[in-house]
Amino acid sequence: MDQMAPFVIFLLAAFSKTLASSTFDGARLGMRHVDFGGNFTKDELLARSAFRSSRLSLQYSSGEYMIELSIGTPDPQPISGVADTGSDIIWTQCEQPTSLYDPKKSQTYSALPCNSNACLNAPNPEPNQCCSYRITYGSSTAQGTLLSDTFLLGDTNPVSVPEMMFGCTTSSTATVSGAAAPTGIIGLSRSEYSLIEQLGVDKFSYCLHRDKDTIHPMFLGSAAILDGSLVQSTPFVAPQETTNYYVNLMGISLGSERLSIPQSLFQYNPSDGSGGVIIDSGTPITRLVPQALKIVSQAVQDKVNLPTADGSKYNLQVCFSLPSGSEAPSMPDLTFHFDGADLELTADKYMTQTDDGLFCLLILEPPFTQSIIGTFQTQNLHVLYDLSNNMLSFAPAECDKL
Repeated sequence: MDQMAPFVIFLLAAFSKTLASSTFDGARLGMRHVDFGGNFTKDELLARSAFRSSRLSLQYSSGEYMIELSIGTPDPQPISGVADTGSDIIWTQCEQPTSLYDPKKSQTYSALPCNSNACLNAPNPEPNQCCSYRITYGSSTAQGTLLSDTFLLGDTNPVSVPEMMFGCTTSSTATVSGAAAPTGIIGLSRSEYSLIEQLGVDKFSYCLHRDKDTIHPMFLGSAAILDGSLVQSTPFVAPQETTNYYVNLMGISLGSERLSIPQSLFQYNPSDGSGGVIIDSGTPITRLVPQALKIVSQAVQDKVNLPTADGSKYNLQVCFSLPSGSEAPSMPDLTFHFDGADLELTADKYMTQTDDGLFCLLILEPPFTQSIIGTFQTQNLHVLYDLSNNMLSFAPAECDKL
């Protein structure tokens, strides 16, 4: 999820990052789908994913997968937050009806000094409130106080990491849509506030699959290993100061046909931060800028040779009407050509057939000027963010066996 108003990146209080990075080497975390445990049909799950992808309703966070961890001592308090490479901060709800974390129950909770760099440069602080912050997601906000506590990370052999900084949100309209009700955001961006930067790790990875009711693994630091003959890699682009993870999309093919999409539609503009292509664990369905989506949609329509239909009930923008009782036509792979790597999407990763006879494209328009590669299109891939080498790598994987 790409925040509408990214806040200023600043240096953390030295003790926080130093302690965390000196005691943490790596861990495997368990993630769950936000609709874990919900009794939804295939079409309902599709509509919910598309809705979370849609910024037409900006009062919701759009993430699809949530990280489970615990905060505090001696009795760690379990929380869950949307795993979001497009968010800069870690925050969870406190002192609200859905709160899972109460700082008063932790012996290692600590308020941050009001004159620390973290507090002095907090995003959109409230006047005369020590270490307050306010984060904006479109028309919604999350606000509270920055503090620190011990994190317990890992679903096997958990690791205790002291003095991790996060937001204790006491007022929020930025609710997260999901049956499993995550209570916040786990920022995984390049920001100094994020989980990745505070831990001091130089790589992380995740592997997502279709089953919403099983564990999806995330690996941090030394636990993030990607090997095999099918690994592909592409460099991150854009300045290091940019907190999002940009990649260089060179073009798109449908089958053997390279579509006539100007590469300029996917280029990042360093002068104003517009344009470019982001890979984002917080966006379910891939988004392409309107001019590019129009060309892809036309190419798909030429292949299916079906009349267009209204897919708004599923929050989808490009749909076709199937003849009564007929099966969807066979479709070729859709390939995203990156610098040095090809992401090949089989038909089930970019098209879907609904129970009421629609055949829909699983790509949407973005709310901003950036195109976004979402998690639906990277399912059944082990995706590695190698920050020391500034590379994104991926390979096919059986995620439930990692």
